[in-house]
Amino acid sequence: MRRDKGLAQTIVRRANAAGVSISRLCREAGVSRRWFEDLKRRVPQPIELYLKIDDKLKEYENGKVEVNHE
Repeated sequence: MRRDKGLAQTIVRRANAAGVSISRLCREAGVSRRWFEDLKRRVPQPIELYLKIDDKLKEYENGKVEVNHE
């Protein structure tokens, strides 16, 4: 499978800007942290998991979820 770090880097950048940790983002999106680590090495399979992360991150970016730093 093709290597693509762009998706993981984009998620990290957006999560940092929203003030949410990757661990919390994964947990709240219902995606394992292991899946996110795999994302750094290859294109996500299935893509639905990436979309869950993206949807949850949009909630943080739009202020719909309060950020409580862990």
